[in-house]
Amino acid sequence: MFNESLPVCILHRIGFGVGKKRFRFRCCPKAVKRLFLIALLLPFVSACGSGIAHATDSETMLMFVGEDLDVLTIATRREESAASVPAVAQVITRDQIQQQGLRTVGEALGLIPGFYIAHKEGGARAYLRGIPGSVLFLYDTVPMGSEISKSLQFLDHELSLTGIKRIEIVRGPGSVLWGPDAFAGVVNIVPLTGSDLQGGETGTLIGGPGQRAGVYLHAGRQSGGWSTFFSASARRGAEDDTAANIVRFWNDDQTAVPPGQRAGWTEPGNAHYLEGYGRVAFRDVFSLSGRVSDCTRPYTMTDGNGGSAWLETRSVPSAYIKLEGKYDLRYDAAVRIRGDYRWINPVYDIINRPVEQEERTAYAELVVDKTFLSGKGLLTGGCSYRDNRVDNAPVWDGYLPDFLGTDNENLVPLLEQVDYDTRLASVFGQYSHKLGPLDLTVGLRYDDHDVYDSAISYNAAAVWRPTHDWAFKLLHGTAYRTPYASQLREETGSIDLEKIENTSIQCTWAGFDVLDASLTGFHNTIDSHVNADPYAGLSNANTQKIYGIEADMHWQIHRNWELGAAVTLLNNSGPNEVYRYNDYAYIDEHGNLTKHFIDLNYPYDTGARQLFNIQATWRPLEYLTTAATLHHIGSRDLIYPRGERVDRADDVWLLDWSLILKKWLHPHMDLNVTIKNLFDTRFQTPGTYSFIPGDPFTMEAGVTFTW
Repeated sequence: MFNESLPVCILHRIGFGVGKKRFRFRCCPKAVKRLFLIALLLPFVSACGSGIAHATDSETMLMFVGEDLDVLTIATRREESAASVPAVAQVITRDQIQQQGLRTVGEALGLIPGFYIAHKEGGARAYLRGIPGSVLFLYDTVPMGSEISKSLQFLDHELSLTGIKRIEIVRGPGSVLWGPDAFAGVVNIVPLTGSDLQGGETGTLIGGPGQRAGVYLHAGRQSGGWSTFFSASARRGAEDDTAANIVRFWNDDQTAVPPGQRAGWTEPGNAHYLEGYGRVAFRDVFSLSGRVSDCTRPYTMTDGNGGSAWLETRSVPSAYIKLEGKYDLRYDAAVRIRGDYRWINPVYDIINRPVEQEERTAYAELVVDKTFLSGKGLLTGGCSYRDNRVDNAPVWDGYLPDFLGTDNENLVPLLEQVDYDTRLASVFGQYSHKLGPLDLTVGLRYDDHDVYDSAISYNAAAVWRPTHDWAFKLLHGTAYRTPYASQLREETGSIDLEKIENTSIQCTWAGFDVLDASLTGFHNTIDSHVNADPYAGLSNANTQKIYGIEADMHWQIHRNWELGAAVTLLNNSGPNEVYRYNDYAYIDEHGNLTKHFIDLNYPYDTGARQLFNIQATWRPLEYLTTAATLHHIGSRDLIYPRGERVDRADDVWLLDWSLILKKWLHPHMDLNVTIKNLFDTRFQTPGTYSFIPGDPFTMEAGVTFTW
């Protein structure tokens, strides 16, 4: 049967591949246009033929079966409720994604305590508890993003939320179970499966400004123990209309064109996104899944003085394939195996120069689960091996805006592209034991790396539930993250890995079945912290302490009204970031090139230190849901290290609104409308080199059809 309470899916993505780079996924624009036209007409054609298409509604209608809204897997490697796992955990459900009009992973995480989503020219970047680029992002437990650049995160329209079942979130180190780079937290995007969606769903959207359009199609089936699921989505639209006044710069790799040939006028144009996912599984014994994605996003960069503006384009084709299997050794023990192969090919076009890089990673894992003492104890242990190959990792020497002025005749910033292979072997284990209302957990992981030092991560947790309504968690753990590519090139001998040590305490209360709330305090100590800055390269190793509180609540005020809120307050202490910067070079008396260095000092960047949002949802009718979200983002700093200046962007209030109208024109057709920045609030936010305009008013309307 069709679930009448299920809100409609938010529609995303139409995009066209540009197959000029190796490992880019080619697609014909004509074919994509036809796909878009077919998907656009499909809801109306299906509606006209409803007498045939829905003759057996009970067998073919869209169904979401047996979903526990609070369940997640990333905290313990097995399904448990967020309230009981030994971690500060939270789940964003499909229902919440649809009701709040969430279009991207970044928008979803922006509602979670501890997360600040910084909007940069080339895409959003996540700060968790004051640490940028510190989250391990997984798609169906497969890592996303790039090891070369910690700022490459799929937080915008690179990943469609229309085919997502839930988003699992852990705030705090997760290296024991997930390895290096599960530093300040872990986010797992869980797609739908054939057991969740038995039938089909398609949809389209239009929006503006920027002539936005998108289409998606999902299909799933479960029969005889087998389940299959397929999803495809595409999206296009302009996301930056800032004009550029420099259109040429590079003559070749070593010289620039003359200043008189650099000027011009151009705009970024449309961004394109294309994505596909598929999965086939037999019960919980076997599954084979894979995902392909190709996205191209043009944007304009400006220097700190506002004089030079140039166009850059980021293209990121990527794919993975994953095989999983499970075998029950006996009633109290099971073994799980997993292997995946993934590759990513980021290509950056900087004015008129393409910079291409490539990463290929093979991963294998064996995990054993064993219960003890009539189920009171559970041991999860395993081993894994990862082989990562990186080609053409870019290491820049120079600050690009310095070279764009008319006083520079022909010099260019130097670029070195390095290749390297890394291998990582790991063993890990986590044991949980139940003592009445008290759950105790300890975990340990050993990572043996062939390039940098081996590392040991650990965690310990106590979860006390004295009553059904109350829960208290005390958590402590450590994690490490992998070095930047430039560190691997520049460092000699062993590399001190960046380490985090976290302590968190959380109190949660769920009373009267209509109200739940949590309060969390945390303290992070970061050692051997190194930052990569576009101005000055790598910073010296640093130590920071970051501490704060997080609070959230959900209140079912009335059967037609819901209220939610989240608050984050944080601060930090520690020395300034220090960069050894090469400000000029000269030829000495012996004819040798000598570089002169100075130390640049500026504060550690925590992002916004105060964050607040409140969501209100109203269902006046069975088929109508509307929601509004008010965001408050505290002041943010833009740091100019060479000018020894810090400018501040004022805090800002933003209002988003969404509406879902079910059974619109047809019993199986729904309408959704999403508006971001409803009052078109004008504000500035820190970009890479200068302040940039914040996201303006945008509106998208979509139609979905299920069968």
